[in-house]
Amino acid sequence: MAESGTSRRTRDAASNTLRFFVTPTALVDEQFACDDGELAHQVGTVLRLTPGARIVALDGSGTEAVVRLEVVERRRLAGVVERRQTPAVEAALSVTLLAPLIRAERFEWLLQKATELGVRRIVPTACERSFGDAAVGPAKRLRWLRVMREAAEQSRRTVLPELAEPCTFGQAVATLDAELRLVLFEGSAPPLRALLDQAPPGWRSLAIISGPEGGLSDQERLLAGRAGARSTSLGPRTLRAETAPLVAATAALWYAGDLGG
Repeated sequence: MAESGTSRRTRDAASNTLRFFVTPTALVDEQFACDDGELAHQVGTVLRLTPGARIVALDGSGTEAVVRLEVVERRRLAGVVERRQTPAVEAALSVTLLAPLIRAERFEWLLQKATELGVRRIVPTACERSFGDAAVGPAKRLRWLRVMREAAEQSRRTVLPELAEPCTFGQAVATLDAELRLVLFEGSAPPLRALLDQAPPGWRSLAIISGPEGGLSDQERLLAGRAGARSTSLGPRTLRAETAPLVAATAALWYAGDLGG
């Protein structure tokens, strides 16, 4: 589960790294104006910031804006952009995760950690053995987006991952366009490193397909294969449904040099 915004951002305040994603319209030229009541409450009531304090506002474009607050009201924030910067923090390798729908707390943990790692796109996928189906209400989707936003702020990302609409397994694999497509398999299959070594020259995108508890069905593996995905193994140990895709993403990002590799 994601940590609460209060505790996380209090720690950020102590280290002067207050970072908040805002709508692009909140940053116009050198002016900052935000009418997000939830954010205004967080800044003014929870963190007790006052005019003169500085925050980092992120509009999702990859650029950070250092803002000096001039107005801190109950439902409104305003200030001046002192400078903009574009740090090189986003992963060059675009990773898409087909994340199986599993129990709520474990799925949210998967969303949080995938965001921290630098995953670019997450597709909540209803598999034959999933916990629940693709019919996800707006309240749950908003909660998922909040988990991802807070994880992105904490991990100093400048772009929010894309959260696709939940869909069936067949729908998810039919839309894949990554240069390398891998499906995690507990049986006999080439190791992940071997398939990464065989990636197309200059490859910049990867799709990781992973199943829920009990794994993918034979039919789902067949559909993945028809979509150009190759089966790969993460070794002899059986990993949890929320762990396996994160291990694969971590290994691939390290291999591509995005985690100090």
